[in-house]
Amino acid sequence: MNMETGGGTIFAVGDIHGRADKLDALLGRLQGLAPEARYVFLGDYIDRGGQTRRVLERLLAFKAKRPDTVFLMGNHEAALLRYATSQDPEELRLLRASGFQATLDSYGAGPGFTGLDFMPGSHRDFLLGLERWRRVGDYVFFHAPMPHGTDPDQAGPVALEALLGNRTPDPEGWAASGETLVFGHMPLETPLVAPGLIGLDTGAGSGRVLTALELPELRFHHA
Repeated sequence: MNMETGGGTIFAVGDIHGRADKLDALLGRLQGLAPEARYVFLGDYIDRGGQTRRVLERLLAFKAKRPDTVFLMGNHEAALLRYATSQDPEELRLLRASGFQATLDSYGAGPGFTGLDFMPGSHRDFLLGLERWRRVGDYVFFHAPMPHGTDPDQAGPVALEALLGNRTPDPEGWAASGETLVFGHMPLETPLVAPGLIGLDTGAGSGRVLTALELPELRFHHA
């Protein structure tokens, strides 16, 4: 994890899930509002929507122009990286059940792919370079609603995937901490706002909206 002091505008972007059209619309709006803002993407860039390849291309182009952008790992990326290492057919079955076929289709991948070889090298490197979490001032950014006091950097691969897949918030712990966890992973019709917790997954991969949070103003933007 990297720690930073606060200051300046930050846009945190929720789960994209293969929706490059929504990503383009949202980024176009945000960049017009605050050209110098920092960005934190909360993971789950792949699967479900049919435009995963375009999403990663768009994010790589954005990173080239804005190298201070933070890209966090989601549970879908972690599962794909695990399969790329294990080549376990059961893990591939689980991937497909989570919308991975849409990712393969976006790359035109046939049934004989191995690991991540269906992706360009730059896309593989992007996935391998994803951060676990980031703290900026009193805000903690992580893909899922992890319990307060957890250190994802100390988690082994199995424990990390459990954290990335967690759907049980810790409202008491975060409310008492004076910090705020900004997370995705739990798709809701509207953003979740509670003491110490802000949830940004609004179901873009299921045809609903893609949401960004503007900090410190606590303003939401959708596409």
